[in-house]
Amino acid sequence: MMDLLRWIATLLLGLIVNEAVDISPWLARKTIRWAAHRIPDQELAQRYEEEWSGFLDERPGKLLKLTYALTFLAPAIRMRREALGRTSWPRRLANAHTTFWTGPKMMRGWILFPLGMASQMWAERIPPTADNNTLYLAIVIPGSTAMTYLMAGMITYTRFLRSQAVHAAAGDPEAHAHLDRRHGTRHCPEHR
Repeated sequence: MMDLLRWIATLLLGLIVNEAVDISPWLARKTIRWAAHRIPDQELAQRYEEEWSGFLDERPGKLLKLTYALTFLAPAIRMRREALGRTSWPRRLANAHTTFWTGPKMMRGWILFPLGMASQMWAERIPPTADNNTLYLAIVIPGSTAMTYLMAGMITYTRFLRSQAVHAAAGDPEAHAHLDRRHGTRHCPEHR
């Protein structure tokens, strides 16, 4: 019975692979068309579809065509976002992080330091037994995350201050005002 099941599974797997290989060029063309039509400008979308299809025709094999067609998805989506003025979620997250650590709410971030230190001190008091592993991780992971985010915030703010100092030295009044507001006149070029 097991030999029959193995034989049937091998036969079905062979048929599935054969069909997948045979439909790969068709699926590659559909992928190229879908990717090109993500671009909002229809003339540009048509031009890219023709260009990418030409590249696709130059590729040998069937599975290679599909693999190659899939590489056009990310650039097409990026072009759509740029054309529509949208940003990706990692970029939005980075912008929110920078805004938080360089804006007036920055001092709220320092609450992470006592929270992180307290969690580390509590974690040291937990006896190292198998029963306490979950409790240990429940205390250490949020504390470590808080301290890591605080460190990332300090690095972001330091880089921001350096760029503001460069802009202030070049005569940018807004950067000069920011440095003066945060640090008095010690970073201003004329008071050195």
